[in-house]
Amino acid sequence: MRKISLSLLAVSVFALTACNESDDKTLQPIESVTEPTLVSFAKLDVETYAEGSDSGRDVRGANGIFPPFSGQPVQGFSAALKQPDGTYLVMSDNGFGSQDNSSDYLLRLHHLSSDFRTKAGGTATVKHLSYIQLRDPNKLIPFEIVHQNTQERLLTGADFDPESMQRAPNGDIWIGDEFGPYLLHFSADGILKSPPIALADPLEAGTELRSPQNQLNKGTTGYIDGYIEPLVQRSGGFEGMAISPNGRYLYPLLEKPLLNATTPQLIISEFDLEKKVYTGNFYYFELASKASAIGDFQLFSAKEGVIIERDDSENNLGGYKKLIKVRLNQSGESVAREELVNLMDLANPDLLYGPVRPGDLATGQRFGFPFQTIEDIIIEGPDLITVLNDNNFPGSSGRNRNLADDNEIIQIRLAQALY
Repeated sequence: MRKISLSLLAVSVFALTACNESDDKTLQPIESVTEPTLVSFAKLDVETYAEGSDSGRDVRGANGIFPPFSGQPVQGFSAALKQPDGTYLVMSDNGFGSQDNSSDYLLRLHHLSSDFRTKAGGTATVKHLSYIQLRDPNKLIPFEIVHQNTQERLLTGADFDPESMQRAPNGDIWIGDEFGPYLLHFSADGILKSPPIALADPLEAGTELRSPQNQLNKGTTGYIDGYIEPLVQRSGGFEGMAISPNGRYLYPLLEKPLLNATTPQLIISEFDLEKKVYTGNFYYFELASKASAIGDFQLFSAKEGVIIERDDSENNLGGYKKLIKVRLNQSGESVAREELVNLMDLANPDLLYGPVRPGDLATGQRFGFPFQTIEDIIIEGPDLITVLNDNNFPGSSGRNRNLADDNEIIQIRLAQALY
């Protein structure tokens, strides 16, 4: 890991705003639309690698891409934040899909620039600029990690599965993990500042909710807590996490219902960033009948936000991939919900996808986002939303059943402003 990569990026990542209109160097007038419309497109090639040790030794490979991988794949975007300069800070997930196969995948935040293809032009290319390595040199994690006895204690995909991210007003990074599930508190340059924070059970004071992958439930040596029966589903932790506009509260959202749930309801918890405790307030998001999980959650007001809701299909024109507008009601109640965007049926009058490869799906005047996992929303402005896929490197083939998915970034103009 080059120190210059960390220091330069740490300077550049402060003061992000969640709702900035996307930069447009040509200052083109904003055209009104009558339905959700694709107005910008870019993609990062699936085989993009950052410096670091070779990886993937426990992965079988897929879609013509096989290990060992030369360096660290820049992939699996599970959270994204907009920079003041128009670039993006994105977070990769745990790497290759499980604790068992991701011990050589380093957990990082990646800094990207995009030259969107729009009606006015552009190359649709994305460049990887630098990264922040997540690490625990102060030994705050209470269980054994892969790099346990090293000085920097770099974090890997066997230690945590980061799936959601927000920046606090002071510049600190907060990450929602699936394995615990935990909230993880990092400095702007990637150093863990607090021990992992377990999810408090909103229905039973003084207890916590754990997943089957929770490290404190495994083994015996050095573990400070006793076994707690897992009620969070495997791969069902903090997939989405919103932050209040005033920066005071986080709203981590479970990806799936609890194992003992009798209805398809997901728990949204409220966490006080000043006190660093769960407040006890919580809400339910009820999945649609065709949905199996959520992908992300962002607020655009104190009570209103947008959630990605999806099924598990890929490369399927009939797949369920939608943006849902929600409103938080009273604590303990279900949020109000209404469909905002069908990601499988966007107007694309300017054919922004560009050159179409044999087998590419949903790239014409009706554009779709046919990926299994769609995990990133950025509310750029009142009527502009950016969405990114998680390409599950190298296993997903949603755009083309014969090819590994790239990391695609799309911008959608809404017919009616959110605020």
